[in-house]
Amino acid sequence: MSDSSTAGQPGGEAPPSRARSDRSAQKFARTVRVGLLAALLVAITGFGLAHQLGVNVVGVDALCPFGGIETFWALIAGHSLIQRVAMSSVVLLVGVVLTALLYRRAFCGYICPLGALQEFSAKLGNLFFHGKRPEMPAWLDRPARYLKYAVLAGFTIWSWQAASLVMRPYDPWVAWMHLSSSEVIAEFSIGLAVLGVSLVGSVVYDRFFCKYACPMGAFLGVISRVSVFKVRRNATTCTSCSACDKVCPVNVKISTVNVVDDPECINCNECVNVCPVKDTLTVSAPGAVGKRASLKPLMAMGAAVGLLVAVVLATSLTGAFAWTLPTLASATQGSGAGATFDVATIRGSMSFADIAMATGISGREFEKKFGVNESDMTKPMKQIAESHGFDVENDVRAFVKEKLGTAAK
Repeated sequence: MSDSSTAGQPGGEAPPSRARSDRSAQKFARTVRVGLLAALLVAITGFGLAHQLGVNVVGVDALCPFGGIETFWALIAGHSLIQRVAMSSVVLLVGVVLTALLYRRAFCGYICPLGALQEFSAKLGNLFFHGKRPEMPAWLDRPARYLKYAVLAGFTIWSWQAASLVMRPYDPWVAWMHLSSSEVIAEFSIGLAVLGVSLVGSVVYDRFFCKYACPMGAFLGVISRVSVFKVRRNATTCTSCSACDKVCPVNVKISTVNVVDDPECINCNECVNVCPVKDTLTVSAPGAVGKRASLKPLMAMGAAVGLLVAVVLATSLTGAFAWTLPTLASATQGSGAGATFDVATIRGSMSFADIAMATGISGREFEKKFGVNESDMTKPMKQIAESHGFDVENDVRAFVKEKLGTAAK
């Protein structure tokens, strides 16, 4: 029987001449992807926990590429970053965009820790529903997918106008990174609710937040239209078994298209790794012909992740990407009468006593200004800010700048 005799037959088996001999390699590639997502989730969550515990490492705002979008206008218009955003966010955005231009939404499929949380929630759903989870009705699913583009536009414009991270209180990932913090309810209750809905929603419908509300996914979805490497289907060898459609976490219909150009595709290559007919689904560039012109899923994953890692490593060496926060000890620049103190180094994890020692401002002045007592002076300011009605980033920094005058910047 020829290769084409079973093409297009629903549920058709792969003809002997095209039967796969690399099923174990397919399974291994799927395992590596899930393992990578898990490892990155643990690592970045660890950074967040360490930051909350007072370890001098950067927090969530410095490890999110969406911060680069939020500060973009301030960066090009005023050559400065909006408050809380670090240059590392801009670096990550550049790396993610470069990756997307080549490998679509590879950040979503291989790296994003919030995406990982949703995938693991989906695995719980598979156990609960015995592998037969409900499907979102098409009449609701299709229009709902446009919501994330509205979220992208709304928060981007709002951030540019306000010159601040206005999305922060609503961000489920920020809420996750503050679960160990006393601030999580007071400051991130909405984000915590969104996180809960996203994870519970993913138990029922895979990648719930990704599909319907993620602004970063919307941004990368637009870029992915012009990406070089995409999943391509050989219609003459496809048996229309629909295995690719069933395994897709974002419900892209793969079995009926020649090129997977859907902006929803997160480039996880799960479809390629379940296809029962060799060389039917491949990751390749336009006009590519033959095996040598396509990438194995593991190669695509390694290339995409490697590109982002290379950008981070290179900028870490130059100092553009910082893994630690500036300390009060480094806040004073220069010496003698020309010395200046950088108030941007003041953070909620510091105490008034720390700032008094670094700036020379009397502790009594802090007590009088902010209504704190002697015991409060040694506590992290973020622990007492709400009860005493002050804001660290604005009120405390402004007070120190006022007291130091020209010696502050």
